[in-house]
Amino acid sequence: MKSMYACATAGALCAALLAGCGGSDNGNLTLRVGVQGLLKPGLVLKNGDQTVSVPAGANEVYFPNLIAEDSTINIEIVTDATATVCSVDKATSTNIKANYYTALRTSVTCVTNSYKLGGTVTGLTQDQLVLTLGSNTVTIRPETGSSFEFPGSVYDGFAYGVTVLQQPEGLTCTVENPTGTMPSGDRLNLAVSCVPRAS
Repeated sequence: MKSMYACATAGALCAALLAGCGGSDNGNLTLRVGVQGLLKPGLVLKNGDQTVSVPAGANEVYFPNLIAEDSTINIEIVTDATATVCSVDKATSTNIKANYYTALRTSVTCVTNSYKLGGTVTGLTQDQLVLTLGSNTVTIRPETGSSFEFPGSVYDGFAYGVTVLQQPEGLTCTVENPTGTMPSGDRLNLAVSCVPRAS
């Protein structure tokens, strides 16, 4: 009798612990969303009647209320982040039955708008002028024309800085307004002027 009473007591204790830790007795689940590529603020996600705001730079976010097991997970984008296009991973986040596995693997991917940076060079009569933008460089020669464009692109609203990496022989070239903030669109009006180097 004593051992039967001990087993019953242990079983009740285990059940209470499971319920207190969010075990299968109550069926409540935490809904997590993995976030990739979010650089700017403003992203708002929705699942059912719940919404959550995602801060810039976050790689995950949790909805505030628990969801029931076997309920439907259907992540939607209410508002995109500023100058950003986000998309929901349909395979993990659209019309999915909730369980302890699926509620933790929903996913959203974001891509910030980015634009081209370039301009024109005046006074370039000798090879070769090399400009740099971070890790990107562009080489400009007299025979290739006066316009240039950096490879790659710059994120909307991000700071940029253009410097002269290599001066042409006998010339000194300078970039007018070499630093700035990338606008919402290509900026192809940087001005670079070259003059004979003082002897």
